[in-house]
Amino acid sequence: MLVMEHTWVLTQTPCTLPVLRYCRSCGRTVPFFDTSIRRHNANGKNIYRFAIYKCERDHTWNEKLAIYKSFPEHVEVPEQETMAENLALPVVPVLDYKEQGVQEVRITIESADARYRLDKLLASRLDGWSRSQIVQKIKDGRIRVNQREAKPSAILSASDVIVIVIG
Repeated sequence: MLVMEHTWVLTQTPCTLPVLRYCRSCGRTVPFFDTSIRRHNANGKNIYRFAIYKCERDHTWNEKLAIYKSFPEHVEVPEQETMAENLALPVVPVLDYKEQGVQEVRITIESADARYRLDKLLASRLDGWSRSQIVQKIKDGRIRVNQREAKPSAILSASDVIVIVIG
């Protein structure tokens, strides 16, 4: 049986510390985590850049990062933030592996410094499968974590081994 092995180090952008804020939906002060998602709003004169934070119950809070003047001669491009978890991890070409006769892919999580859901991480890194296909394969037991069936929402941690049956 042909098996491909990968080792991933799951890291987030430098600001991984939670921000304690009052959450109106939760009704109390809770930690908010940076999702590494950025959003821009414009009102005609200004462009606003926001960082999106989420609490543990998925309620959002937007932190204003910058305000830019909007005019045609505007050439300043704000420094792009790198999403380390997406750039550092290789894309796994599952369809190419299947054509090459690979039956199984093993991914070892060397370290994880933040919360990563199994289905979301694999959807961002597996080329050729959609997130809904990945969720179905997890439910069918064709994607397992530590030799056990897992839920799509399973949170990965250091030393976890993800086994993906391709063929």
